[in-house]
Amino acid sequence: MTQNYFVYLPDNRLCSAWGCTAISTGHTKILPHSVYPPIRHPDDHHFDWKRGRILQAYQVILIAEGRGLFEFGRRGRSQLVEAGSIVLLFPGVWHRFAPDPDLGWTENWIECRSSAFEFARMAGLIDPTRSVLPSTPEFASIFERIHGLAEDEGLANQPLISTLGLQLLALLSQQKELASAAPADRLVERARVILMERCTQRISVEDVARELGVSYSYFRRVFREKAGVSPKQHLVSLRIRRAQDIFANTDKSIKEVAGLLGFSSAFHLSTQFQDLVGCSPSQYKAQSVESE
Repeated sequence: MTQNYFVYLPDNRLCSAWGCTAISTGHTKILPHSVYPPIRHPDDHHFDWKRGRILQAYQVILIAEGRGLFEFGRRGRSQLVEAGSIVLLFPGVWHRFAPDPDLGWTENWIECRSSAFEFARMAGLIDPTRSVLPSTPEFASIFERIHGLAEDEGLANQPLISTLGLQLLALLSQQKELASAAPADRLVERARVILMERCTQRISVEDVARELGVSYSYFRRVFREKAGVSPKQHLVSLRIRRAQDIFANTDKSIKEVAGLLGFSSAFHLSTQFQDLVGCSPSQYKAQSVESE
């Protein structure tokens, strides 16, 4: 179990090069009726409820237990923070927060100076008006890794901790995209995942439509609109890419590969391969051998 800790880190040119520098991280369990925040942080991070605080970097905070109140922005918008919430703090935005005195809470945080966060903000993937967001088990898992690295050797592990900050940003951005995606977009994305995972099985696109609970005619139309190709064409292209990998890395025959990837015959595989790759499987295998 993670013990209470915090660590502050300097700017780092290497981390800055990939767009995210973790400059602080920590874990604190605030017991009921405790002083909050604990008087132990640097002056630019400490605050009292009356004055609030403005940071110069991004902070991602996971409230794992308890409950509290968060206020932010010029008008002091107020929001309840429940266990399992993410609080996202933006540079230059006034804020204040505190646990319910009767409950306390457990907070996990990472603070980052980050051009990647700035890009996500400009792209609308993260939004200062939506600072309290639902968490998922993935957030908790990433924070566990952050804490392990920070407690082991925070300064030496700063580059790794910074990349985990980018992973948190990816999860936050994904939440926004999924929330704003139209039902048809979500349907097509689910279909693409199913097709990718099962392209080596004898699956049909009609089976996928049934699994997704829609008619095949609707599925085919929507898939073509969103992906630019029909679901059958997409499935064939996935299988051909897999065939390229097998031909380049094994000695399997065209007939064996056709059977592995659900083609009706070696001729069927060869025809589709020629159309998409521009050469026959035999020529592709020969080219792969020559390039070794």
